[in-house]
Amino acid sequence: MLNFDWLQNVSDAWAKFFVLMAFIAPLIFALTLKKSYIYEGAGDRAWWRNLKLWVLLVVATQVGIYLFF
Repeated sequence: MLNFDWLQNVSDAWAKFFVLMAFIAPLIFALTLKKSYIYEGAGDRAWWRNLKLWVLLVVATQVGIYLFF
């Protein structure tokens, strides 16, 4: 089994920081992708096919929920 007893010494502020960075890292990755890569293989370039939009929406929702609760 995994032993996470060492985490009991981490403050709540640092824990929240690390979790928020885990949400922000995929956002930064997605925002750095080129549009040609995002739309590769798509039949059209409709706005709803843009990965950057969806990642931004999902990460903003997750961060909002995490900060609220």
